[in-house]
Amino acid sequence: MTAFPAANARVMFFQANVETPVAIPDNSAVGTVHTLTVDGFSDPIASIEVQLNIRSRGGGFMYNGDLYLTLAHNGNSAVLLNRVGRREGFSAGYGDAGFNITLSDSAPADIHSYRVTLNGSDLVPLSSSDVPGILTGTWQPDARAVDPQSVFTSSPRIASLSQLYGATANGTWSLFMADLSPEGLAELTGWSLRLVPVPEPTRFAAVVGVLLGFWVFARRRLG
Repeated sequence: MTAFPAANARVMFFQANVETPVAIPDNSAVGTVHTLTVDGFSDPIASIEVQLNIRSRGGGFMYNGDLYLTLAHNGNSAVLLNRVGRREGFSAGYGDAGFNITLSDSAPADIHSYRVTLNGSDLVPLSSSDVPGILTGTWQPDARAVDPQSVFTSSPRIASLSQLYGATANGTWSLFMADLSPEGLAELTGWSLRLVPVPEPTRFAAVVGVLLGFWVFARRRLG
């Protein structure tokens, strides 16, 4: 794990060490776990962004709609991906081939239906002259805390990253990854966290005090 202080020193980036790609077992609910240990960040968490890089293994075929990913810390968990594109009447999900994304609760659109957001239809695959089939950009996490074999677009979204807010960031963060359908091989090539702490009460009070002082001064001048 490597920590990178942001321009605001109270915002921190933590990069997981993925020296070699981590294979996600094909057609296995057992999956695999990759961990990241955070230290030096004892403040409660106000918000989280997760950056993920997943690609086809060996340069071959993979299927985004096969993948189920969760992030767990301090006894709580968020559902990052739950078989994106799986919907009523179509159980396979999207057949695109990779992720280079950021997940954030404040993003404008749900990742589960990213084709609809980008192309207006579940049936239109991703395409790029540079990297065919890889999803990029910033998205809301899937958050559908239901069995991946029965998840649909309409499933309730109750496991967003906010489930991890409030606790200290220090300790182990566990990224669970499973590929739940045969054919297509995927691997994790990198992931990281961007953590923003809850503002310190003393700092907030100082800002309020300064603003109140300006208000009183202005009132006296105007009076």
